Amino acid sequence: MDARYEEKTFESYFNNELDRKTSIYFPLGQVQEGVLGLDSVAHSRGWFLWRKLGYPFWLSPQFSGVELREIAHEMEHYLGREVKNIPTMKVNLLFQYKRPQYITMSSGSEWHLWNQKYFRYDLYTQQHTLLSHIETKFGNDAVVLYAAPSVVDVGDLVNLKRAGSIIDHTNFRRARELDGHHRNTYIKAGTYSQACSEPEMIENFNLIEMIEAMEPRQSEDNVNLIINFSRQINSAMKDVEGIGYLKTAFENRMDEFRDYGLQQFVLFYSMLTMAIFREVTGCQWLIPFDGRKNA
Repeated sequence: MDARYEEKTFESYFNNELDRKTSIYFPLGQVQEGVLGLDSVAHSRGWFLWRKLGYPFWLSPQFSGVELREIAHEMEHYLGREVKNIPTMKVNLLFQYKRPQYITMSSGSEWHLWNQKYFRYDLYTQQHTLLSHIETKFGNDAVVLYAAPSVVDVGDLVNLKRAGSIIDHTNFRRARELDGHHRNTYIKAGTYSQACSEPEMIENFNLIEMIEAMEPRQSEDNVNLIINFSRQINSAMKDVEGIGYLKTAFENRMDEFRDYGLQQFVLFYSMLTMAIFREVTGCQWLIPFDGRKNA
């Protein structure tokens, strides 16, 4: 049976806890996520929308919206200030969240691996091909992780959220560790998982310790780190073989913004690129920074 909660609920609880326990930059915060939908609302007459975005809708009763390029221009300055005020960034983290199935009967295909109730989630071939390629190509510049909770019911998930123990009850796997498999199985967080088809024991690790042990990047500033990573992601989406529908969806969405000529707003366009990457692949992009320094 499927775990009895939505994947987005787990993702939200996980991100909130990660934000409290580590020094993490969430490049797409709530305000920015709202703004990144501008392709469909740039000419809206809805006063509530423009009030949220900070535009003086009250100055003219004939207010008819704002051109997308004008908003992109403002966001370029806003994002530049925000990113420059953050301490030195470390590395790019990509999380692929998974809502598992909970197998309770011996007829489960992987029962012989555990001989008890266990969790499992499927790997989607095109998605995994892309994630594994990114982690392999980018080396130390990117860590790509699957994250799946060892929880069945939403009530238990809520209790873990209140206790600040979501991360402690999550099973993690680096993408490239699952190459050649179509599923991953586990019984609880903090132990081993076994990937399938051919079973392979894979040891867990401590996420918080891994993040805190990362060293800040010295070779480029925060703005260039984001710009260069987004360009690499864009390149990967074009070049990787075997990700047909993901590539098509990504290119179709990016074409909408290219038609507006937004490439001139380099940082904003980088954020758009990563937003579309998340939209298409479901991957959450995070960047740890050096919490020992004041922002």
